[in-house]
Amino acid sequence: MSKSVKLPLYDEFLKIFIDHEIINWQAKHFWEKMGLNQRYRAKHCKRLLYVGLRVLLRCKYLEIDSSKSSKKAFSYKETPRLNELRDSYKKQKLEAVFSIKKSEFLNQIKDKENNIEFIESLLSDDKTLEKYFTSHKEKLEADIKNIKSNIKFMDNIMSF
Repeated sequence: MSKSVKLPLYDEFLKIFIDHEIINWQAKHFWEKMGLNQRYRAKHCKRLLYVGLRVLLRCKYLEIDSSKSSKKAFSYKETPRLNELRDSYKKQKLEAVFSIKKSEFLNQIKDKENNIEFIESLLSDDKTLEKYFTSHKEKLEADIKNIKSNIKFMDNIMSF
């Protein structure tokens, strides 16, 4: 569901969908979860809420549960399409976070590989220094392995 759908109260509806499962909800439940109880905005927001619910029905994110609805109030339930929206939103959030983290990790790997190259250059000049740098080099290599493991873990999460 993109903002181009022209869904009124887009951010408020999205937050509800991420935080809650919609089963046997009436409009008042959406209203309560949105926390739009300020008097000066109440009438305008209530109209937007009902317009939004109609858009969500039309786009098949919600459907009316006729067995739970009454003449005075519709009962809404989510559709499988809403679960797809949740999954898409979660994936989008994770991609953004993982992209930043992966970039940081790749920079750390470069730094550590640079340090290893420096140690190796020192050792190529004087092999007697090996006893001083072996543990440092092993620690750097272990750090690189752990960082690569984290990158692989993020990639595995994104492939699900």
